[in-house]
Amino acid sequence: MEKMRLGEMLVQAGKITPFQLEETLKGQAIFGGRFGTNLVEMGYLDERDLAEFLSQKTGVPHATPEQLLDIPDDVIKLISYDYVKKYRVVPIELNKRKLTLAMVDPTDFHAIDEISFATGLIIMPVIAPELRIVTAMEKYYRIKREVRYISVEGGSRSRNRHHAAHQSAPQAAPPASRVAAATPPPAPPKPTLELWSAHEEDEILDLPVLEDLSCLELLEQSEVPQADLAPQPATQAPAAAPPAAAIPPAAPESAAAPEPPAVPPAAEIYEEVEDPEQDYSLESVLAGLAEPDDRDWIAELVTGHLGSQFRRVAFFLLRGGRASGWVARVDNRPVPEFEELELSLAEPSVLNVVDQSKNYFLGPMPATAGNQAIMEALGGGTPFNNLLVPLVMMGRVVAVLYVGGGSTPLEEKLPEIQKLIGKAAMAFEILILKSKIMMT
Repeated sequence: MEKMRLGEMLVQAGKITPFQLEETLKGQAIFGGRFGTNLVEMGYLDERDLAEFLSQKTGVPHATPEQLLDIPDDVIKLISYDYVKKYRVVPIELNKRKLTLAMVDPTDFHAIDEISFATGLIIMPVIAPELRIVTAMEKYYRIKREVRYISVEGGSRSRNRHHAAHQSAPQAAPPASRVAAATPPPAPPKPTLELWSAHEEDEILDLPVLEDLSCLELLEQSEVPQADLAPQPATQAPAAAPPAAAIPPAAPESAAAPEPPAVPPAAEIYEEVEDPEQDYSLESVLAGLAEPDDRDWIAELVTGHLGSQFRRVAFFLLRGGRASGWVARVDNRPVPEFEELELSLAEPSVLNVVDQSKNYFLGPMPATAGNQAIMEALGGGTPFNNLLVPLVMMGRVVAVLYVGGGSTPLEEKLPEIQKLIGKAAMAFEILILKSKIMMT
């Protein structure tokens, strides 16, 4: 039987329109997450309708929002924090030795077997939308919800069919070797940003494949957990014997036996080979943007290239009336905690100005709480000159690039940075096109 993706199935069932499918794919390429999650966040499909549709198509019962809102403590304690975080699952009910487990992916039989072995219980999977699972993980296990997820605590979101905020993106495949992906071509002449030609491509993207399921039938055939499915500990390889030449001849019994010379470990015999540093030259960045691995790789290329020229470089994502930190470099070093930054676009800030105008901002930042939060996330201080350039797709600002500090005046670098942002937008279009091509 030919496999069909979730988006196509929803279109054929009349749940969404082809236009809504296109817009959801575009947003998913930019913001990440599962297709169904983006569909609900955009208001194209109600959370409960999505759960019922998935249940009908997979043959797996679905968890209701009410089941995930009030779970007894003794049930929550049955599954450890590590398993919940690793597999995105939440236990919701225990009936004798059968544990009902809400899952984002009820086809993950490895997760079912591992949790069954760990708990000694028979796992009965039920499907639940990713948004509901993420909210429950935060409520019961204190697993912090990523900023990109819109909270659905308290019930389903109301349906909103107008074509306003468009966001969503398929799950990206594991990125290939990123050093190889951006290997610069050997051509000696260096291209300049002025030589880049403007080029536009159609916007499009990919979805997770739904497999034919029969997990309930498989589970009903077995009433006990299968211990033999537990992962076996890896056996340690025996230490290598020293070479024959290194073993001294036997000493007479009357003399004290000399200590054998120390043999260096095998790891020390060979020189340690370090991975080459990532090349963020213009040629390498262009090659990487032409074949992007995923959305984060696009941001890494842009910030890595500009990070050697400016003291502060950062990308913000704009979604659902809020701006969140995405990727940042200060003094050419990554800032992992930058992802924790979240601002309302209703509050005064330079991000609000760029979002409303869809144009760049250049100059000193006004003294507002939002601007102060931005600078604190980027190392503090009040730099006189700041440049923010919007990345516009789907007719709206979806991301903003911030640049500050450096020896070159920002106004001189503005045309180059604008062209680089244009190339980043094209890289997103490539991701969308790849997903569209993979659709049946």
